[in-house]
Amino acid sequence: MRTILISLLCILSLATVQAQDKDTRIKQIRSAYAKAKEKVEQNGKNGRSPKDMQVVVNDVTDEDGEIYDWTEITYYFDESEHDYTPVKRPYFIIEKWTSHQHVLYHEMLLNPEDSTLMFSYRRGETDAGFVVESRYYYDQSGKLIEQKHNTPNSWSDADSEQEEARRFKDVFRMVNAKEYLSSIDHDQSSLVVGNPARLKHIRSLYAQAKDKVAKDDAKDEGKRSIHITVRDGGEERPPRTVEHHIYFDSNTTPYFISQHRYAMGFDHYGEFLFEPKTTKLVFSYSRGQEENETREWRYYYNEKGRCFEVKSNAEEIDYGYSDKLAAQDYLLIFRKLMEK
Repeated sequence: MRTILISLLCILSLATVQAQDKDTRIKQIRSAYAKAKEKVEQNGKNGRSPKDMQVVVNDVTDEDGEIYDWTEITYYFDESEHDYTPVKRPYFIIEKWTSHQHVLYHEMLLNPEDSTLMFSYRRGETDAGFVVESRYYYDQSGKLIEQKHNTPNSWSDADSEQEEARRFKDVFRMVNAKEYLSSIDHDQSSLVVGNPARLKHIRSLYAQAKDKVAKDDAKDEGKRSIHITVRDGGEERPPRTVEHHIYFDSNTTPYFISQHRYAMGFDHYGEFLFEPKTTKLVFSYSRGQEENETREWRYYYNEKGRCFEVKSNAEEIDYGYSDKLAAQDYLLIFRKLMEK
């Protein structure tokens, strides 16, 4: 009997400690949430450079363009140095997803030290007008310690929130990678023999793509494109902005991508044209302007992805090697964003 009583006391004592740990953790999360929201509110104010990344995905989900999906994901990040290399880490993510004229609002609080998910909040409205809300609280290891729902029919669970956080963090990491994500053989950095017919085909594709891009940009709805904007600047440098545009015909086939990097005294613009059905790179263009000097590069590629024509006013020519790496990276980012 005494043994049983001791066991029960141990169990009760353990339960009390666990409850205290849980309460302490939730208090920590709420404090971190309040601080993160304050930082978000002050982002880019009081003369400081903004530090955020916004991803806007416009996707038509049927052939008539009647069902319109729009997703906006905004990352707020800090930047620190690790082994003398600047490292960006998001601490707060806001997602807004619109479909059928309903908006889903989603927040994720991340630990700024290791980017682990601490808290997630999701709110949406059904077609019948019912509001669905969910809150998830996690411990330091990522284990769920508390969840709150206003209805039994929630649209997510603790595991799906973690999976979504991983995907969002992957996108952030890929967009802000310091090195190329992809690799190709160095024999790609040489010139091969081309033909006039291929050159004519590429120029025709380019004209068609630019026309489609102009029409897409002019639409308010019913378009298929991804716009990524990164705004950042250190304490001792002027603000920098990087804009990425990805235009696509379906969830697997982007046909045109552009990139624009600019800051005080610096401006770089690049384009990537893909074969619509195969997503193989057929043409790339880049222009760099710094200290009133402008350099341009145009590379044309054959069916095997090898450069056969170069037009440039610069001495440094790599026959499209770096552009092919960048194009492959963009395809990886696009596929990650289009995961369902």
